Amino acid sequence: MFTKTSSIIEDVTNHMNHLVNQHHKIHDEIEEHNLHYAPDALLTNLKKKKLKLKDEIQVLRAKLEIISRQ
Repeated sequence: MFTKTSSIIEDVTNHMNHLVNQHHKIHDEIEEHNLHYAPDALLTNLKKKKLKLKDEIQVLRAKLEIISRQ
C-alpha cells in the first residue's frame, strides 16, 4: 500500500513539475512578445493559458500537502 501511495505522489509531483515548466515557457513567450509587437488576441490567449496552469498547479500543490500530512 505504501509503495502505491508513494508512486501516486511521485506521479502527481512529476505532473505538477511539468505544468510548472509549461507555465515558465508561456511566461517567457509572453515576455518575448512584449518586446515586439504581438496581436492582443495572442497575448490574451497566452495569459489565459498561463493563468489556467497556475490554477492547476495550486490545486495540485494543495492536494499534495494534504496527502503528505497523512
